[in-house]
Formats: sequence, C-alpha cells, structure tokens
Amino acid sequence: MSLPDPTSVTGPALSVHSALAALALIGVTLAGAAQMTAAGLQIDMSKIPYSVSDFREGRTTGALEKQLDARLPSRDALISAANALRYLLLHGAGDQVRLGRAGWLFLTDELRFHEAAQSQRAARVELLARAAQGLQRDGVQLVVALAPDKARLYADRLAEGRLPDYTRDRYQDTLAALRARGVNVVDLLQPLALAAAGAEVYYRSDTHWNTVGARSAAAAVAEAVRRMRPDLPRTDFVTDPPGALQERPGDLIRLMGLANVPASLRPRADREAPLQTRQTSADSGGLFGDASVPVVLTGTSYSLRGNFHGFLQQALGAKVLNAAQDGSGFLQSATQYLKDEAYRSSKPKVLIWEVPERFLDAPLAGEAGWAREVGVAP
Repeated sequence: MSLPDPTSVTGPALSVHSALAALALIGVTLAGAAQMTAAGLQIDMSKIPYSVSDFREGRTTGALEKQLDARLPSRDALISAANALRYLLLHGAGDQVRLGRAGWLFLTDELRFHEAAQSQRAARVELLARAAQGLQRDGVQLVVALAPDKARLYADRLAEGRLPDYTRDRYQDTLAALRARGVNVVDLLQPLALAAAGAEVYYRSDTHWNTVGARSAAAAVAEAVRRMRPDLPRTDFVTDPPGALQERPGDLIRLMGLANVPASLRPRADREAPLQTRQTSADSGGLFGDASVPVVLTGTSYSLRGNFHGFLQQALGAKVLNAAQDGSGFLQSATQYLKDEAYRSSKPKVLIWEVPERFLDAPLAGEAGWAREVGVAP
C-alpha cells in the first residue's frame, strides 16, 4: 500500500497519520533503546518529548539524536528513519525547513518574525552606507547585490500561498533606504522575476538560486559595475556547454535530516547539468589573485552556487576574486577580506557585497562599531 502525499493530509486522515506516527516513533525509540542496551549504554526516556507536534517539528528526533551515542552502529540510520517518518506521516520538516506546495521547500529563516526587525534592518543599512563612504575614501567603490528570498519569488509555492505581511515590503524598503543613503545597490528581484516567467530560478530543494537564476543575477550585477567602471581591464571568459543532468539534493533536504535516506522517502531532489566558466584571453597584467584583480566579491553561499562567480566574470568581462564564504552570515566574509593583508596592500577598484534578504531583519551580531573594526569608518 502506498502512502498518501504528505501535502494532502487533512482532517480525519491526519488523525490516522498521527496514530501511525506515534507507532512509528515507538518503534524507532525501541530500536534505539535496544541498540544502546546492547552497547551497554542507557537512554533516558523522560527527556524525549512524545507529542505529535514535537515529532513534526523535530524536537523528538533532536532529543533522540543527542542520546544515541555516535558509537552505535545504527545511530545515523535510526535518526534518518525517524526524520523520514516525520516527513511521510506528518508533513513535518523540522524547525529549519517549511514544506511548500508541489514539492517546494523553504528555509524557515526567510519567514521568521523578528520583534525589532525595522531597527535591525536600519542598522544594517547604516552599516552599508558607512562602509561605502569609507571604501570610497580608499578609492574602492562598493556595490551591494541584494539577493531576494526564494520565498519572495515563489510566494505562491508557500503552504499559505503568500508571504507573511511582516516581510511583504522588506525588499523594496531596503532598496529605497540604501539608495537614499547613496549606496550603489543592484535590484536583483526584477531580473530574477523576469527570468522566472520562463524557467525556475531557484532550486526547489535548496535555499539558493540555480544556474538560470545565477546567470540572471550575475548579468544585472555586471551591468551595474560596468556602468560605474567602464575602465576595468578586459579579460574574456566563456561558459562551456553543460554536462549531463545530475541529481542534486539541496541543503534543505539535508536540514530535514534526509540526506541519507532513499529518494522515495524524501522530497524530490533537483536535477541540474553542471556548468564551468573558464578564461579565454590572456591576462591584462599579472596573475590571478595579485594586485591586478580589479573586482572582489564578498558574501555568502549564494556567490558559490549556480556558477554565479563564473557568470559574473563572463558578463563583466573582467577578473573577479571570489572571497565569499559558505555558511557566512551578514558580516563574516567581508570582515575577513577587509582585515586581510591582501586588501590592505592592494585594494580593488570595486567591492561587490552580496547580501541575502533574510539577513536584514535578523538580530544584530557585531554591527556596532564594525566599520571602525575593519578600518573603513568614514
């Protein structure tokens, strides 16, 4: 017997699924307890929450994971099984992921409510404005590439079918605030929305833009930079034809704890043909990574996905040093680059700072005094 689609479970069916989930949870727990007993360990059942909501939101599997010692041979399999059951029976994804319609997944942080959202957003706008002024003093032009949330572009794929009211105007309000402070900011929502009319521009199972979205975003950033700095030394790049389609389970599947389960027990993964961009002309002077690199890119994993860096170099017709970091927050990669001796000894003409929209309203973490700390206070 096949299980119903998790997205269609409502009403009386939910009660049946809740009962099945409870039985499944008991089975997983007993299996874990048996493994721990066999290994001479003990499990504290009083510390495992058992309600349906605990199971759906990931608190049960989280508590199990803490107690299933890494020495257990079946520890990872038990946790993966519990996560798969949570997804199949209760339409649950854990606290970091929200299930949308038609197999789309979304990062909870894009939809999170923050009490002091407006003041925190204003602090980040002020930080970027001060950074732009301080960099300009050193002969470096700052370009902010504001990456819209996947949930903004695909609000109709959210379970509710629309964005929460408290995030509705965040992107446009931030664009307006940055421009009012004289910051060169690239609106990436418009080109991405235009491209989305003909193809998907973000991965279904991942937070980031795919190769279609990355190409559109890179073209918009390159156009803005070339308009500002037509004197950038020319270097030519070409993107090779794509290879064969490959399955690409995204980071949201991993955050659901389903990276290691069979494909039939998790949301459908994306499929994509990998791309590579390569340089085709001689350097205009110097080696890559030295003083001749005219543009530096800082930011987050968006700058490391979908061949964004390659597309940017090709569209810009200039070398770009990619200083973005996986797992980077709002400040980390920019901080590391601006404190590095490479920046101090040889400054680029342009610094592109890619900023994901979801970071704008989050609690502050080191923004106060940041410009002075990294030496770009105006």
